[in-house]
Amino acid sequence: MGTIHLCLEVNCNYTELYSRLNPDLAYQQALGDVFSSQYYEYYKLLEFLYAHPSCQLSISISGRHLDWFARNHREFLLVLSELIDRKQVEILGGAYYNPLLPTILPVDRVAQIELYTTALRRHTGKRPRGMVIPNNAWDPSLVSCLKTCSMDFVMMDSRLIPQGRKSFLPYIVQEQGKIIYVLGQNQQQSPFQSTDGAGQKAHLTISPKDYLAGLEKEVFSACPEAENPLVCLSLNLEQMNQLLETQWLQQLDNVISQEQLRPVFQWNLPSRYIKMTQHYQRTYIPAGVLLVDHDSPVQELQDGRDSILTPYDYLLQNTGTYLLYSKMMYLSILVSQSRGDKNRRKNVRDLLMESQAGEAYSVQSTKASSSSQKNAYHSLLHAERIAREYTGFYDSVTSYDYDADGIREYICQFQPYNAYIQRRGGSIFEFDVFQTFRNYAGRGETGFGLFLDYFLEDFSSRRNDLFSRQLYKERGFDGKRKNIELTARGAVGQNGQQVSLKKNYVVSPDGILVQYIIKNESLEPLRQVFAVDSHIQLDAAGGDRLDTELICGQEEELQVFHSQLPEGKGREVSQVRFSDQEVSFVFVLNEQADLQTEAQNGNLLVSLCWQLEIPPQREVEKNISFVVLPRKTTKRL
Repeated sequence: MGTIHLCLEVNCNYTELYSRLNPDLAYQQALGDVFSSQYYEYYKLLEFLYAHPSCQLSISISGRHLDWFARNHREFLLVLSELIDRKQVEILGGAYYNPLLPTILPVDRVAQIELYTTALRRHTGKRPRGMVIPNNAWDPSLVSCLKTCSMDFVMMDSRLIPQGRKSFLPYIVQEQGKIIYVLGQNQQQSPFQSTDGAGQKAHLTISPKDYLAGLEKEVFSACPEAENPLVCLSLNLEQMNQLLETQWLQQLDNVISQEQLRPVFQWNLPSRYIKMTQHYQRTYIPAGVLLVDHDSPVQELQDGRDSILTPYDYLLQNTGTYLLYSKMMYLSILVSQSRGDKNRRKNVRDLLMESQAGEAYSVQSTKASSSSQKNAYHSLLHAERIAREYTGFYDSVTSYDYDADGIREYICQFQPYNAYIQRRGGSIFEFDVFQTFRNYAGRGETGFGLFLDYFLEDFSSRRNDLFSRQLYKERGFDGKRKNIELTARGAVGQNGQQVSLKKNYVVSPDGILVQYIIKNESLEPLRQVFAVDSHIQLDAAGGDRLDTELICGQEEELQVFHSQLPEGKGREVSQVRFSDQEVSFVFVLNEQADLQTEAQNGNLLVSLCWQLEIPPQREVEKNISFVVLPRKTTKRL
């Protein structure tokens, strides 16, 4: 067996990096703070490489991070360019915003990769010949896009590659007559050892000499006939910093350099290794995403299947993430089919690519992921408004399967806003305001959205999901008149009294009218509290900055609360207005209702409740008008 080639790749673990985003800051400022926090670690890495010319490694860095260095630390790129010219460092390619490549259209995949390649060439004068698969999300259809972008090889976690192959040899993958080389990163050969499987929390427990001896034995045992076996490792910046602080990497470089007569190990770069080796394994790598918090070779899904998650299954783990994906795909198709002003189309495509940033599609529900998703919606809505300017937009209410669940949704699109209504719960699951480029009903989870319906024993009862999870039936739909008529039935109360609920939406550019007709279908009087909940997604601290105005009582008394919500259990109101820093949310009722409010982590809950006393076979009507206006500056509604 010949020399063992050691390819070490350093990445900054962008999933972990973006989890540090401060949701209280503007997104771009928070992103800059995150990049700035790692500058010193990158500086120490380049300092080490400059002083140890025999050590070679590849670096994976995002396009936004690269441009941030160009604006704030140009000296970093100058040193990096010199190391590249010395053939000591190779910058691996990628997609500029680190998207989940399998989930976006092929034209967007190519655009993301080419945008990164352009940035790298502009800053270093070099173009990449290979790349790391962003977010460990692979699909065989990527081969064609990668070859279009002149990529010769890709690097990915070996756990995505089917087992049974020789792990210390490169692979060759074919798709529709096009081939690409694959280097599997064998994380089980990492010098970091951990009993809990969390690589970032692991510590060095082995000396460099013992590590190489064990690695040599393992490679000889697995590939005794291989001429140029490969050990490809990926370390995040935190792990690399630990190697530098303990001088472990320096000792490793010394051990490798001391082998004069017959070198067993040799530093190498991926592109150089691809040119020299001719021993590949033909294989097929199925679509898959390696979950961030899993280090085992398989993930167990909820239905019991042992498998790597497919990209589509990955998105389905979080409803809010999947709805953002549906919005992104809607705009992608709109842009690809539109014709018009080239400059505005370019602006739309730039915003679309920004909205595809991988951190926004994380299925982990955190403050940082929520901030990323809000930024993605901001880019999408900004792009949608520009696209409307050259596609001949007109107000419309249409019905089709927007989120590919087999059930038609109602898409209400107007110049000031979009309202997407679902039959599941009869609620608004997306409410986009173009003045602020925000989706104010953005979570998409069960029990969240606008106009969710509940029947309760009393005002303080806990919500049940009898109606909020029910699939409402369509009584009528008129796109021209912009009317949507839904209905649902259920047994409420301890006696299980039958109730029918007719819910009618009348939408217009001026706002939304929601009409409820509640009928007691039983033979006994119905005494229940009917509650309508609306969840409005604000900034993380938005509830602390809301101005609230209420019109209460028979005398229509105006009550004003500055930078706070009204205290107490409830108030009889006929009109309520909440104003944040940009817009006002106004609810106008045909009958006074008990108002209950709550704000937590940026989620404003508005509950409008009525005490019902309905005789047998009789019905009552309740109406709510909802509108979003520019922030109020006068004293009265």
